[in-house]
Amino acid sequence: MSGHDSKYFSTTKKGEIPELKEELNSQYKDKRKDAVKKVIAAMTVGKDVSSLFTDVVNCMQTENLELKKLVYLYLINYAKSQPDLAILAVNTFVKDSQDPNPLIRALAVRTMGCIRVDKITEYLCDPLQRCLKQCCTFFS
Repeated sequence: MSGHDSKYFSTTKKGEIPELKEELNSQYKDKRKDAVKKVIAAMTVGKDVSSLFTDVVNCMQTENLELKKLVYLYLINYAKSQPDLAILAVNTFVKDSQDPNPLIRALAVRTMGCIRVDKITEYLCDPLQRCLKQCCTFFS
């Protein structure tokens, strides 16, 4: 995060969760990204933002690498407390594990491996094998 991102750590307002929910569902990409940054900032200082799980997961289908990283960070933190909802992210993880960008592929596989939910771990084998084959092909 850049130096001017400290604004995301400002004091909580009453009704912040409904406002964040609205921003996370905005049609504007920048507004959604700012909302996820606010959610991560709240999470970082110990506020419970688990009620925004579905809204944050919906933001992971993006080409924006920074936004994707933030959503993945959120998922790692809250997936264990919301295992049934975490399954919603599996299709995007699998899709991201086949992305042409090796950074996105690695991020997807690493995040799936960090999420300690049995149902998600079951889906990790195929993307991991695919990535390892690509890696071995690259280095041989």
